[in-house]
Amino acid sequence: MEEFKEFLKSRRIALIISVIYVGLGTTAVCSVYGSDFLYGEWAGYVLLITAPVTFISFFYRFVDANIFPVLVIQFIMFIITFLILSLFIKKKK
Repeated sequence: MEEFKEFLKSRRIALIISVIYVGLGTTAVCSVYGSDFLYGEWAGYVLLITAPVTFISFFYRFVDANIFPVLVIQFIMFIITFLILSLFIKKKK
């Protein structure tokens, strides 16, 4: 458990960027339908910005209106995004 905490601590910037980027994309995907709570024109613009992490869940949302699978897909995309960013962003010693 200590190694996991140290891993997250040394990659804090990558974690914050991943949470914000994927979180915005998830919120936009969950706001696509007209009956959604946060429905608006902003969702299309955010989907364009976050297209690499929302591509699969965006199309799944149009096939099925259920949000739970979209959240699972976005969680997997969050893990992938965090691991890729942690390779590029290293904390200086």
